[in-house]
This record gives sequence, structure tokens and C-alpha cells, in this order.
Amino acid sequence: MLRWLIGGGREPQGLAEKSSVQTIGEEQIQNPYTELLVLKGHQDIVRFLVQIDDYRFASAGDDGIIFLWNAQTGEKLFELYGHTHKITAIAPFSSSDTSEEQTHLILTASADRTVIVWDCTSGRQVQKVSCFHSTVKCLTVLQRLDVWLSGGSDLCVWNRKLDLLCKTSHLTDAGKNVNDSL
Repeated sequence: MLRWLIGGGREPQGLAEKSSVQTIGEEQIQNPYTELLVLKGHQDIVRFLVQIDDYRFASAGDDGIIFLWNAQTGEKLFELYGHTHKITAIAPFSSSDTSEEQTHLILTASADRTVIVWDCTSGRQVQKVSCFHSTVKCLTVLQRLDVWLSGGSDLCVWNRKLDLLCKTSHLTDAGKNVNDSL
């Protein structure tokens, strides 16, 4: 569940839930946020929020589901299913081609050792990459070069068509090549 907040004042809602968070009137002087809307959908911890464009964002987390939201209304636009484990990384990837309409994609990585490319306009899975030796822990996009990188036990560079352009050898958490330790 995501709570939608903006600056402003708010009266306390009562003490139905006990927590270590201070309520207004205890030692917290004021609450600078007003809850606008509670966004419901996720069944586990939300770990990632990324902006897609000026009006949409995506959320993802330990339930393995990606939600696309309308940032103005809080409407859930799409539920993206395709991963079988928690989401470990997410990155927006907009088109840089000269066509009139810009294509908005997102890349998601999971503990299931896959990366999925999603079309944010249709909510459809564009492509799935499942050649990883371990969990992909991070994703980043180099927009100007029109490539994206994935990091885990391998560091890989990919183009928009998901062609693997470059790959390192297997790395461990200690930073040593796995083959060197054999």
C-alpha cells in the first residue's frame, strides 16, 4: 500500500494502530504532509518507485509485481506479471528515435534471474532475457548511447534490441573472478 502525500496540515486520525511513530500532539510539533490517496495493490514491501513520464510512475517490490500508476489521479493503469520472485531493480527506458511518439519502456530485474522489458503504453511484456548466472542486482540506462547495463555476477551491456554487446566474467561479492578461485 502506498500513501500519497503532499505538503499541508492534517489532524491525527486517532490511535487505532499503535506504532513507534509519533502522532501529532505528542512530541511531533506538526505534520507537514496531507494524505491525498492510499494506493492499493502490492501484497509485500514496495522497494522501487520510478518516474515513467510527467504523468505516470511505476512501483515494484517483493511481491514480484510491477504496477503502473497515473500520478495525477492515483489510478492503477496496469499490473505487470512475469517475474516469479521479488523485483531487484527497475529502470525507465524511453525511446530516442526520431518518430513523433516517444516509446516509454521499463526494465525490471528479479531474483528469478530474468530481466523483462515492458511497454508502458500497453502494459505488455516486450521481451524477456533469462541468460543470467545469478540475480541481476542493478540496472541503468545510458540514454544517449541507447544502451542499458545489468549488474550481478556479470556486468553486461545491451542494446535496445536486447543484443548483448559486452559482458564481464563472473564476479563474486569479493570482486574476484570466480574462475581465479578454482
